Amino acid sequence: MSEVSAELLTQFVVKQAQVWQTVAMHLSEQNNTLVEIPTPTSNAAPIGELIELTTAPVLHIQAQFVEQSDAPCLFIIGEQPSERQATLQAILEATLGTPTAEVNDAALQAVQEFGAHLMQGLAIAFGNLTSKTFTPDQIVARYEPVTFPPNFLTVDEVIATRFTVQIPNRTPFTLTWLMTEELARTLLGMPAAEADPFASLMATSEPEAPTRATSAPLAFNPLAESEESPERNIDLLMDIPLEVSVELGRVTMLVRELLEVGMGSIVELQKAAGEPVEVLVNGRLIARGEVVVVEDNFAVRITEILSPIERVQRLGA
Repeated sequence: MSEVSAELLTQFVVKQAQVWQTVAMHLSEQNNTLVEIPTPTSNAAPIGELIELTTAPVLHIQAQFVEQSDAPCLFIIGEQPSERQATLQAILEATLGTPTAEVNDAALQAVQEFGAHLMQGLAIAFGNLTSKTFTPDQIVARYEPVTFPPNFLTVDEVIATRFTVQIPNRTPFTLTWLMTEELARTLLGMPAAEADPFASLMATSEPEAPTRATSAPLAFNPLAESEESPERNIDLLMDIPLEVSVELGRVTMLVRELLEVGMGSIVELQKAAGEPVEVLVNGRLIARGEVVVVEDNFAVRITEILSPIERVQRLGA
């Protein structure tokens, strides 16, 4: 049995803002509406304090990444037991589009699709951090007492990350993401936790016969004078033109409605006045901002933007 490493938890907290900004932008793209996730909080949660999740039906999502298939994680809908019913209604309203408290097959399917988008956003965010590929897998939404996956039963503590999803004109809802240290280390690109240092002292083995070390002369190949440095190669990309567009909003119309549009018609967008506009480069969302006027021309003042590395990776995705 093991507790969560303080060093790991610190690293996980430090990366929170960057990770969840990327997740929010991905959810915004998938839902064609602004999604915001304020910086969450994370702590080490003793397994014993989570037992109440196994005693009554709880709306939750279980998922995993292909790259760490032996370390599933859980998303619990609602932070406190007293808040779970209200949170359940809020997430069903956000995913189904209509207020309801009935958890039927359609509701579970909608929550499961939300979980898939959420996991994909996390895969992108942690992939950007580590330059590795993460693939969401086995995403299932359930409304029943929680059954902890096997990897939860071999540890004393898990990492609990509480985050709130905010969507315009919808009630915010809070989820708690539970994962073991093993998965957190994989997502952060950290080495696996060290094994018990005393374990090796308990084992006995025959001493190995000494071996003679041999060496070979080192050969150095001089660089050709014409060979370009990596910095020079990157500089060659700096003058490539990119199409930057600003999206005010979107709307879905029936063919009949489209044919009725004429001069003077007003097309109402699915975005409230005052909401940030989206800045896209080659069709990919990289920033948000507010519309301003500069010398009789429209312009955008940037209020949210991905880091330079994330921008390049998104353009290359």
